[in-house]
Amino acid sequence: MNMNVASMKPACITAPGEDAARQRLHGWQTAGQMPCFSYTRTVGGLVLSGRGRIATSSATALTIDALSSSLFVVLDDATFDDTPQIFFTPDLGGHFQLHGIGTGLG
Repeated sequence: MNMNVASMKPACITAPGEDAARQRLHGWQTAGQMPCFSYTRTVGGLVLSGRGRIATSSATALTIDALSSSLFVVLDDATFDDTPQIFFTPDLGGHFQLHGIGTGLG
């Protein structure tokens, strides 16, 4: 199994909606849902995307299992955004919004 590790350490400020975002992640895990995810770098470039099951979730980390890969995300001092997430079309000529959770990585 491939293991991609994402580590983040943004500011220690609790953003509005953080508790709701963590509760939603836990709810997806408990319900066995398979949310879609997109892991990108802030300077650009798609690293990993797909659909996976949240295998583990705690206050400090979560693991997403997607087919033969796992994405391990360290949540120490993470910031969360539970507002609709904006994605651009491939030609960058348009965009659309999806309900989801944005997690700030360092």
